[in-house]
Amino acid sequence: MPQVTKGRQITVAEMAPHVHSFLPNENKVNKISEWLINWIKKSMQNGSIKPYDFLPLKGDLAFHIGVSLGTMQNVFRIVEDYGLVESKQKIGTYIKANSSTTEKLTSKREAACEEIKQYLIENNCKIGDILISTRKLADIIKIPSSTIRSAINNLVLDGILIKKKNTFVINKLDYEIENKEPETLVEKIAEKINQHIKKNLKAGDKLPSNNTLADMFDVSIKTIHDAIKILSVAKIVKTKRGYYGTIVSDKNSDNDLYFYEQVEQSIKKYISENCKINDKLPTIKNFAEAFNVSAKTIKKALDNLENEGLITYLRGRYGGTFVLEIPSFTEQGYTWLALSPEFEQIN
Repeated sequence: MPQVTKGRQITVAEMAPHVHSFLPNENKVNKISEWLINWIKKSMQNGSIKPYDFLPLKGDLAFHIGVSLGTMQNVFRIVEDYGLVESKQKIGTYIKANSSTTEKLTSKREAACEEIKQYLIENNCKIGDILISTRKLADIIKIPSSTIRSAINNLVLDGILIKKKNTFVINKLDYEIENKEPETLVEKIAEKINQHIKKNLKAGDKLPSNNTLADMFDVSIKTIHDAIKILSVAKIVKTKRGYYGTIVSDKNSDNDLYFYEQVEQSIKKYISENCKINDKLPTIKNFAEAFNVSAKTIKKALDNLENEGLITYLRGRYGGTFVLEIPSFTEQGYTWLALSPEFEQIN
């Protein structure tokens, strides 16, 4: 993906008139979204803003309009799904350049919009009819209520629905239904990551960071995170927090342990075969030398065993690492060098 050519920073002041007053029970997200979409379109047409110009920070805009940061975050999501802006972590939200070569990635919200429009047609709904409740609609078309609400917001922006008090009324029905089977953005990206794995990686390899993948496929980090979840459920990858990241699974092996987990299993085996309760374990340095790994890896494994209640750390002259409970050890794939019970301890 080419780097974002940073344009100028749009100020809050030049975005007047602002949406700042709301009627009772009025949907603030819908009203602000509609205003922002119209403002961007008009400003692009008259040349006052250009592609890659950056919108003000969400917090600044929220403060000026008088709404919460959460409300403004939802507004930006809708405007991004509308295809007018793009957000990048640690960079900001910028005006998106129109490109005919850009692949249209259908979001969950867009798929839900198509389902709702299909429902209106199949049930012979007429202009002026009140839409059934979000909960009922979610039960009928088998889509989560949160996604239905977001889709309804889009249909309001498109003029298909209008909001009247606490209900939504059908405003127009002269639209086309996409015949292709809906495919979410997350599913498309999951498949692209899977193809990348097949072409470039092997079992045990570590995937690029989520930030790098987001840049590779030109999507948000949240989309990458959700796509990785799909691949994890399919056992194509395995994820862990922190340094270990995401690795490619070996479907032909029952062993899918991370390095420190392998060491953890070996220490459990050592305890079960050589120790009694209250025995003092070898030092981190001795374990590291015996297993030919770093002291940091040993410390991580021991911390996990402490969390399980198998060992405890005591400080002071007579301190060290002591056994609280003998684990019931089960062999798991990797065979490591066993420590001798006579292994000399270094205080």
